[in-house]
Amino acid sequence: MFAGVDALLVTLRRDPVLSLTIPAKVQSYLASAKPIIGALDGEGAAVILEAGAGVCAAAEDPQALAAIVLGLRDLDSAERAEMGKRGREYFLTHFGSDLLLSRLEGWCSELVSMRANTAQ
Repeated sequence: MFAGVDALLVTLRRDPVLSLTIPAKVQSYLASAKPIIGALDGEGAAVILEAGAGVCAAAEDPQALAAIVLGLRDLDSAERAEMGKRGREYFLTHFGSDLLLSRLEGWCSELVSMRANTAQ
């Protein structure tokens, strides 16, 4: 479904709790290798910017959102493709299924060890 788009939009309302989250769609968007337009605060925006995968404006700031959309439009197609590529690489490095499964396995092992040590 994402193959036919030029960029993908993710928005969240301004909320201290929401700024602590990374919306699941951000991970999907990174995996798709398309530039991301973000109108959100906190961790979600930080991931997009750290990855170099798109552009972000503060949540609930329509003027800033319009400005970044126009800025993205003004980039040439190679620059937008590079954003998408960086997003895909970031996804594979930080969110790939093998990595997530390894982390989950590690956490489970830690819990088992903690319980075993507590029981002794």
